[in-house]
Amino acid sequence: MLGKRFVRTLLSLVLTLAFVATAQAANPDYFYKHLVDINYVKPLVKVPNPEGVKLIDSRPYLAKYVGGYIPTAISLPDSDFDKKTDLLPKDKNTTLVFYCEGPECRLSHNSARKAEKLGYKNVKVFPGGYPEWVATGNVPAIGVEAVRDLLTKGETFLLVDSRPLVKFLEGSIPSAVSIPDSIFDKKTGLLPADKATQLVFFCGGYECPLSHSSAKKAKALGYANVKVCEAGEPAWVKLYGASGAASLKVQAGGVEGSINVEQLRKILAEKPESITLIDVREADEFAAGHLKGAVNMPVNELEKKIKDMKFEKPVVFVCATGSRSGEAYYMTRDQRKDVKDVYYLEATTKCTKDGNCEIIDNKKK
Repeated sequence: MLGKRFVRTLLSLVLTLAFVATAQAANPDYFYKHLVDINYVKPLVKVPNPEGVKLIDSRPYLAKYVGGYIPTAISLPDSDFDKKTDLLPKDKNTTLVFYCEGPECRLSHNSARKAEKLGYKNVKVFPGGYPEWVATGNVPAIGVEAVRDLLTKGETFLLVDSRPLVKFLEGSIPSAVSIPDSIFDKKTGLLPADKATQLVFFCGGYECPLSHSSAKKAKALGYANVKVCEAGEPAWVKLYGASGAASLKVQAGGVEGSINVEQLRKILAEKPESITLIDVREADEFAAGHLKGAVNMPVNELEKKIKDMKFEKPVVFVCATGSRSGEAYYMTRDQRKDVKDVYYLEATTKCTKDGNCEIIDNKKK
């Protein structure tokens, strides 16, 4: 018995070693040693990014990245790697996942080795890269430069602003239509009948998940050519100037419904108990860092709870960019006309787990 068991174990070991050797032999010599597949990459593509991970596109910026990339990936072309190492995370334990233009593209493998030499301990390469991401039916991202090309060339496509209507009215990318993500299901009649029409969704920048959410909903409806411009309206304004789908500025001593940023800072520092601070981001975003004293109520849950909520103190809604908090404000004003002291923070808010927060007034950016 022992002899047969030993033989079986030995045979199993030989077969395993043969399999590993065959797998290694199948990869070209230039392949980096630590490879991941698309099932590893998919969970990383979310807003905000999972903590301790960075997805990196090693292709040229204008020639490739702008025209299509894996959402949430930063652009760090291999040709510029040594000049732009400041784009890499300071924490050398951060998992870096490089990709480029498929198995025959060496750029990601080259960059991975350079990152390893810099001392990064968790470096990986997704050899399938952008082509595999698209080929497997996933939504790609494009740069605002690509959106501008679509507009100037007169391409047939629909540009969709996923932010609340109030944000759209303040200014948007030219030709965009307003379909707020919170009421997407009620506004699908605004989408083209032809499911082959290219749809491009955008919202309030890289930290805004609304366009990603709407893009997934459009894919579920059967639209085959869906993209997100995750840099969104802020990047458009920065590159091409402020112009929008409408010239109207919704104001009332500032933006309607917004609380003065300096005033909120003072309240949080001196008397935080005087207000009810509601963070309308998703639970994982809230857990990653939030303003002291805030309670978490994602905007998608707010609609169900708002009728039974007690407003005993002034309420201030906050999020990462002012988009979802603005949506919460108008939702409250619409459904609870009895509530007067309700506001939202028109600012970009960045918080770490230890409670350190930076509040940047969007009007002063």
